[in-house]
Amino acid sequence: MSEPKGPNLLPILQKDSDHPCFQCARCCTYVAIEIDAPTTMREYDYVVWYLYHEGISVFVDFENAWYVKFETRCRNLTGAGLCGIYERRPAICKDFDWRECENHLTDEPADRWLFETSDAFLAWLADRRPKAYQRYRRFLRRKHADGEEPELERVSAPRRAPRAGSRRANPAKRDRGRRG
Repeated sequence: MSEPKGPNLLPILQKDSDHPCFQCARCCTYVAIEIDAPTTMREYDYVVWYLYHEGISVFVDFENAWYVKFETRCRNLTGAGLCGIYERRPAICKDFDWRECENHLTDEPADRWLFETSDAFLAWLADRRPKAYQRYRRFLRRKHADGEEPELERVSAPRRAPRAGSRRANPAKRDRGRRG
């Protein structure tokens, strides 16, 4: 059996075991978007809201930049942990330096602070910014005390006309059934 030859064949690629990214691809499993450092009560509330969602975390790097991190695998990552579009990958991928990967940092944690739950963020806020934490608690109490538009009334199901002969169609008949 001869091997097929031709210009359309691509070599099967794999990472050598001495490659720094061997069995990793961590950088291809999330997207991190920089956000403003929270300073207002509404911004603290946004962070809490982000953290209520599955697959979302918030972290602060060592330059004090804040990020929302979305755990989501790149659709071009192959099962072998390789980039399926390596030759035309985006510049952000090309510029990434594996030496800065969190899996290669051994002398320090990857992030200054990492919040994976709202409770973790609120505990940090209470510890690191106690005055802001107290203002945030008052903010929430006021928001809940003010009341809100009743969502269920606003989106209630449309009422249907009662069927002929039903108890809803004839209130007197309904009342007679209850009297004893």
